[in-house]
Amino acid sequence: MTGPTLAQSIDFLRVPTLETLAIACGALPLALAVGAPAALLIVRGGPLGGIVRVLAALVRAIPELVLAIVFVVALGFGPAAGSLALGISGAATIARLYAELLQAVPRGPEESLRATGAAPSVAFLVGLLPAAWPALVGFAAYAFESIVRAAVIVGVVGAGGLGAALITSLNLVDYRGFAGYVGVLVALVLAVDVASGYLRTRAPAWLPIAVFAGIVVIGAAAFAASDTPLAAFADAPAHVARYVWRASPPDFTPAVRRLAGPALGETLWVAIVGTLGGAILAIPLAAAISPFVARGWLRGTGYRPWSFVPQILGRAIAAIGRSVPPVALALVAVSFVGLGPRAGALALVIHTTGVLGKLFAESLELAELGPAEALVAGGASASSAIAIGLVPGAFQAAAAHVLYRFEWNVRASTTLGIVGAGGIGQQIFQAQQLFHDRELSAYVTLAIGLVLVAELATVAFWRRVTTQILAR
Repeated sequence: MTGPTLAQSIDFLRVPTLETLAIACGALPLALAVGAPAALLIVRGGPLGGIVRVLAALVRAIPELVLAIVFVVALGFGPAAGSLALGISGAATIARLYAELLQAVPRGPEESLRATGAAPSVAFLVGLLPAAWPALVGFAAYAFESIVRAAVIVGVVGAGGLGAALITSLNLVDYRGFAGYVGVLVALVLAVDVASGYLRTRAPAWLPIAVFAGIVVIGAAAFAASDTPLAAFADAPAHVARYVWRASPPDFTPAVRRLAGPALGETLWVAIVGTLGGAILAIPLAAAISPFVARGWLRGTGYRPWSFVPQILGRAIAAIGRSVPPVALALVAVSFVGLGPRAGALALVIHTTGVLGKLFAESLELAELGPAEALVAGGASASSAIAIGLVPGAFQAAAAHVLYRFEWNVRASTTLGIVGAGGIGQQIFQAQQLFHDRELSAYVTLAIGLVLVAELATVAFWRRVTTQILAR
């Protein structure tokens, strides 16, 4: 018996890959169309801005898995449900981070234009937007990269794409197909990562606009080619209303509480272990990646050409680690350590190591080199100069990355249970599969509460840390 030919293998992978791209290309325009105006309202402030900020926080707290379930109920199976779920989730994230980016830009040019009588819209477009444009483009590129990874999650509950194909191949014990889908997913995310890096750093101003226009066209074509009829969108609000009615009120019976308590504890444990383990492993990975540390690019330390190989290897490890979605990593981890939260923690450790390894290296590269180079000139060793003169300058940015990653890992840990990796996600998935709608709404309510508490705790902790740093 011979294996499939190359043409058969390509055709086998083609449909789920195109569905994943369709989901992502449909989600990003929606996320930007909703999130960017919301960010402007948040920046403007006032009662409306405060309401938008609270709504964005509430939507961010809802796991993508739950949004996907809602839109699958509303529209039926297919990529359209995945695009809407990830578009709404992405809009909430873009609203928050775009607002923070705009608020961080110096407002002197904008205020000067308004003082001369320019309209607020002209002052914004001329005095503020150009300064914020690189950061806005950079995060939009990162958002698309994140949407591609999250497309796996929504596919698991019926939104199509590589996520549905991964689950199907495992259920059929088709490990060859599973490996093929994971390989395509890694290649896809790496390609998006490289492209987004170019758009963030070296692309001319017109190219991001052209790329976005292309994404809009692809997304529209994907919706037009999907099996979801236009009538389904008109009927969607009624379907969602009926679903919410069936799921109300949440079923907080003693049996549900007995399952939910340990599940929430597992979810939090997975997030904490994944964050701490990934942060610890990311430190040597960042040292191998950062040219200032690995290759001696500090004046007076000397050039170390032998470090080129570890640097390339470290970059490859970080790229692969952050490219594979945690759900796919959890699927692999379950086969090694068995069902339960250990598999989820292992998946998040691997993914967090890749993400924080890259972010820590970037923090080191952006830190002020003067103190470290002065220590070297005074006779200190390169390692001492880096530890004393370079790392403290990068500490604040690195700490912010760790806290944001903890928030992200809490949200991610609520979905890992769909593949048997423990936590509240397992109860959500089982209730959805059994059509126990009121139990599902109870577990979802608890998951949202956990995410909100984690976000509020990290925000309060970060404000306290930054206040102490500024007071010194």
